[in-house]
Amino acid sequence: LPSKLSVGGGFDFILDQDNVIGITTEFTKLLVPTPQDFDGDGDVDAADNDIYQNESGFSGIFNSFTDAPDGFGEELKEFTWALGAEYVYQDAFMIRTGYFNESEEKGSRKFFTLGAGFKFKAAQVDLSYLFSTSQVRNPLENTLRFSLTFNLGEEYYND
Repeated sequence: LPSKLSVGGGFDFILDQDNVIGITTEFTKLLVPTPQDFDGDGDVDAADNDIYQNESGFSGIFNSFTDAPDGFGEELKEFTWALGAEYVYQDAFMIRTGYFNESEEKGSRKFFTLGAGFKFKAAQVDLSYLFSTSQVRNPLENTLRFSLTFNLGEEYYND
């Protein structure tokens, strides 16, 4: 599986004891070699990939920062970025939105998400929906995701 380096941050704006707005961002770089056309036939195929099989994972990580054929500009296109926002009411009801962006030349995944969550004692239910904003079809577009979380170690105090 490919390795990746992610750097992100967030900030919560605490409006009062019941209302919190959180903003987050993340930048990610895959730590795998850039596919290249070593045999000069105009496409990257199995013959070109044989070269990568002889490269160790450790050297692949470091070479991933300098191996783009078109230089530093292409290396920058290998980064993805994401933004997110969340509104939390009384630490029990959440509304979320986010956006993910990838260069059109490196996969063209671009999507917008909407979601909501509800927390009751040690259980939480989350729903999200993904809207693709790219011309390239995404297998996850127009999908509804559902998760159920149980936090068995969390103590609940009713004030």
